[in-house]
Amino acid sequence: MRRGRDLTSTLRAALVLAGICTLFLPAQARGQAATAGLEDRVDARTLELVRPALEAAARDSLPLEALRAKVLEGSAKNRPPELIAQVATRLADDLRATRTELRNRLPDAPISGGELVAAALARRQGVPVEAVAEVWTSRPEGTSLEIPVTVLAELVRRGIPAQSASALMRQVLSTGVPLDRAAQIPGRFDRAAQPGVAPPQALERALRDLDIPGPPAGRGPGEGDD
Repeated sequence: MRRGRDLTSTLRAALVLAGICTLFLPAQARGQAATAGLEDRVDARTLELVRPALEAAARDSLPLEALRAKVLEGSAKNRPPELIAQVATRLADDLRATRTELRNRLPDAPISGGELVAAALARRQGVPVEAVAEVWTSRPEGTSLEIPVTVLAELVRRGIPAQSASALMRQVLSTGVPLDRAAQIPGRFDRAAQPGVAPPQALERALRDLDIPGPPAGRGPGEGDD
């Protein structure tokens, strides 16, 4: 009996130890994953400075690939390590803030890493979070919003009011316009935006060229906004 109790105690201790180890392994794994692929591609000083931001991003389940890409971009352009770290940290902060904003408005909506990056970049370009969140309300099941949110931001950058651009993206999603066609809207807009052509008219021409229906009457490109 004594031997049986000893074996039970040993097994119990082993299970407890395994449980403790499990608590620490994910954080350690995330920390190692944070800088994966950077060690041989950036200098030691850059890696040292960006590591805290990347490890914090890993702990917060932020999309690391976007942050690593930003680090590699800065390194390829021979930017100072301090500047690369600042840019990466700022992007991580933007991703956190954008996720919080979207979660406050869309508590149950799935938000993928790519969608979060697109939303954060849209917010950087001055798109109100309400306009971004509205696009989620028209998402067909299984559809990624990376392209619609990116196009939304590009149209706002080109002078289309945010609510009009959001209405257009909701129309694109609700009518089943192929997203590869929707992705062409900014480029077609640029071709139509000749001297003397206002942004709403350039967008209308772009939509006609792509055979994409615009928003309902009263919410067309450039309409209905203050």
